[in-house]
Parts: sequence; C-alpha cells; structure tokens
Amino acid sequence: MRNPTVSLPAHQRYDAYMARKHFPGLDGIRAVAIIGVVWHHSARPDFLPMFARGFAGVDLFFVLSGFLIATLLIREKARHGRISLRNFWARRFLRLMPAYYGLLIAMLAAYVLFKPGDPDTARLVEGFPVYALYLSNWFHPGANNLGITWSLATEEQFYLVWPLIEAFAAPIAAAGFWVVALIVNQLVNFGVLDPAINAAFGPCAAEGSEILDATFTPILFGVGLAHLLNRARGFALAARIAGFRFAPMVFAAALLAVANIPAADISGAMRLAIHVLMTLWIASIVLQPSAQMTKALEWRPVAYIGAVSYGMYLFHMWCVHAASVLIEKFSLPLVWTQFPIALGATIIVSAASFHFYEKQFLDLRKRFRK
Repeated sequence: MRNPTVSLPAHQRYDAYMARKHFPGLDGIRAVAIIGVVWHHSARPDFLPMFARGFAGVDLFFVLSGFLIATLLIREKARHGRISLRNFWARRFLRLMPAYYGLLIAMLAAYVLFKPGDPDTARLVEGFPVYALYLSNWFHPGANNLGITWSLATEEQFYLVWPLIEAFAAPIAAAGFWVVALIVNQLVNFGVLDPAINAAFGPCAAEGSEILDATFTPILFGVGLAHLLNRARGFALAARIAGFRFAPMVFAAALLAVANIPAADISGAMRLAIHVLMTLWIASIVLQPSAQMTKALEWRPVAYIGAVSYGMYLFHMWCVHAASVLIEKFSLPLVWTQFPIALGATIIVSAASFHFYEKQFLDLRKRFRK
C-alpha cells in the first residue's frame, strides 16, 4: 500500500508538518528507549554486541527531547512573538519534578527510619543536595539505585539553558552557540579534551563519567533537527534525506547494524554515528506519519509504555532489584527471567504512579499554556 505522506508535494508535506500538534510514533520511540535501558540494567544474554548497549536508549531519549522541546519553543515564538519562560518552566516542573522529588523524599525517609547509621544512608543523606539540585551528571554521591539520575540532571540543565537561547538570542547567535557546543562535545567524545579534564578535575576524571560518554551531542542533534524542519527549505532537504518511502526501516536497520559493530569502547566515531542515525530515524518517523513502522510504534501497548516511560526510568532500578530478590528466592535462571520480571514490574509501578500521582500534577499544566 502506497504511503500517502510521501506522495504529497513537498510544500503540502511541510504545511501538514507545521500544522501537526502531535507527532505519531514518538511515544513508540520512547518505549524502545526505555526497554533498552531496563534491558541494560538486567542480567541478559549478550549474543550480539547490541545486547550490551541498551544504555544507548538514554541517547535516544536525548535526541527526542531536544527535538520536541526546541519545536515547542520555536512554534511558541512564531505564534506569539515571544516565549513565556515562566510557563515553559512551570510545565516542565509539573511534568518531571513531582515524581522525582517524591522518589527522593520517600527514599530519604525510608533509609533514615529503617537503616540509621548505615553507609548507604550516609551516602544518600550527604548526596541529597546533589540529587535535589540535578547535579548528579557531574558529581557521583553513589546512593543506591540513583546512578541513573545523571541523565535526568542532563535534561534539566538543557531545559534551563536552551529556552533562554531560543527566547533571547538572535538566530545567528543561537546557531553559533549550537555549533560551538557541538564541537566542544565532539572534542570530548573523541577524547581530545581528556588531558584538560584530568588536569582540572583530577586523574581519570575523564573516564567513567556518563555525561562525558554520552555528552550533550544527541540533545543538540534533536535541537538541530527541530530548526531544520521548521524552515521550508530545511524541511525539503530533510525530506530528501529521510523522507523517502522506506526511510524508517532503512535507518532503523542502519542503527542496528552500527550498534552491532564489535568494540570495547564506542566513544568517538561509533557513538557519533549512532547519534546521527538516531536523529535520522526520528526524522524519518516524523516525516512519515503514515508509514508502516510509524503505525507499529503507535500500537497501543507500545505507545502506552512510551507514555509512562519517565516513571519507568525513575523506578526501574528498584524493580530490577526486586526481580533479583524474587529470582534468588525461587531459584530461577537469572539471565532469562530478570528482564521480563523487571520490565513487567516497572510497567505496573510506573502506570500506578502515572494515574494515581503524576496525573494530578499533569492536569495543572493547562494553566500554563497559551
């Protein structure tokens, strides 16, 4: 069956894109990302190199976040002539912080009450300001099951800085900032700045830091995609590159192929290639809302996982731990059972959090929309 989106003239495809408020398939991409992250933190069979690289799901989240947030800001400025930073930050607060701070406070109370004097409690208490201020992508307090908060901190720093650039910087200045930021991040990615980082922050500071592994590159690529698609000429270029009929399948296959290249360390060219292919894959889904892969990503169970993926990211480490306890108790095979048990438990916990807790705050966001 012919894809009707591809058969439209370029200007009609662009007009349809600009009029679209919801992008089909993106919740499905969130589902792919979070399933990869849960897989990465579970015991698993690593038959293929990509099976050991579920951590790249975070990079996929970053590209998607950069694209969606920048698109939102660009369109608000075009529609109203300005960006309401107050409204933007209020919406982000209501979306992200109730669940995050709820988890932090619940953990702190539980550890203080039930594990007083324990080293785990001491690490959480001492590191609490770092977690609360979203600085854990630069500092490592080491509290149990909070190592994943580095990516949340990275996103929050993006939400703080980039809206200011979109709101106040001239287009040429914003583009210059984007280019310089991308170059700096690639110098980190290729290890060029390792000596300077180690000299400033101590020996081996450039090793083992998640933010220095992933860098802000995928978020910047998402921002760049948003700006490219926002202009008619940029949209036409993107449509030629990533809008052909089988583009979603081609770029998904290319991403899987690169992810399966054997390598002990994927930093440098390989990680850059993964980020580029993630961006092209997302672009192809956005450009083809009627494609078969887009429809597959819109399948209700998949889209639902994407809708609750934020809670899944917050809670999945606890579910992985609970799964390991259950597996040990019943002497189940760890490698084959931890992931499905952890994934199922994570979906249930996150769905409960979303419907009975987070949604109360999400409903308040309409007060901060123009």
